[in-house]
Amino acid sequence: MDMKTDLVQWDTIERDASRRVASLTAWRGARTARAQAYKFLVPVDGSAASTDALHVALRMAGRVSNAEIHVLNVQIRADNDEQDDIVARDGLHQTRHARAILDRMKTPHLLRIATGNPAEAIRAHARDAGIAEIVMGSRGAGRIERLLMGSVAMDVAEAAGVPVTLVKAHERDGYLPVERVDWLAPCDGSENSVRAIRHLAGRLARQKSRSWIHLLNVQESTHPVPVEAVNDDESPGRYRQQAVRICNEAIDLLNAAKLDYLFHVRIGDPVTQILRAVGQFGCGHVVMGSRGRGLFGKLVLGSVSHGVSHGASVPVTLIT
Repeated sequence: MDMKTDLVQWDTIERDASRRVASLTAWRGARTARAQAYKFLVPVDGSAASTDALHVALRMAGRVSNAEIHVLNVQIRADNDEQDDIVARDGLHQTRHARAILDRMKTPHLLRIATGNPAEAIRAHARDAGIAEIVMGSRGAGRIERLLMGSVAMDVAEAAGVPVTLVKAHERDGYLPVERVDWLAPCDGSENSVRAIRHLAGRLARQKSRSWIHLLNVQESTHPVPVEAVNDDESPGRYRQQAVRICNEAIDLLNAAKLDYLFHVRIGDPVTQILRAVGQFGCGHVVMGSRGRGLFGKLVLGSVSHGVSHGASVPVTLIT
């Protein structure tokens, strides 16, 4: 069924049992045959963070072959009826900047406006459309929206089943040339952190240009250790030996993939040390497991990924 709204011709319109609009989908731009397209999903709510997330997604998509962009807007609305086009109007209004960017860059993309719970709708589209990665803003447009979008972002990251990159407004990396973006990869030896390294190795294997990886192990010490004494090869021997043992599988992965990397050891609070390393090493992107090892399991280590996502000045990709 086709319906034109604001010069958008919808290819598909889905309605619920009450005949209310549940979703609208349109392909914008030239259609090309894409064998095994690598699909990026960008949820857009009109906020600066979601617009910057689109810039980051476009940069990431530019590094791989057969990339495809999906833009999703989710309306929390239950008062529309069969004749009401408010879902389409509000969705098009909130995606107008994103659509303008993609049109200006002549980037074909899928546009979908859906209704319902945002986190559930994002995860459902990722599952049904075969999305490879989600790139989304970690904050919404207003005070309430900032709180909502923050919780939605972490909810999506926790259960999406695919890598989720969180972007704050005015990320400095979103506009950096590809060749200037190096990666920080915290590693604690957990299955999730190794999975993050494996994801990064696969990503860089598809990338058109070379990037450096900074593999970072952070250990907590029960004794005060001067910061200047824990810089890489100058770190106390027992900590570095333990770090190599902990990150052995990740190191083997990077060596097998023949990727350029440096191995760093830090001692102290994980969030503080990871955020400090971003600036110290000039990294433009962080990739890490959303949970790892620790006495209190997910509660404590989930707070590390949350703290890094909240405090980092660059995009953070979380791997579950």
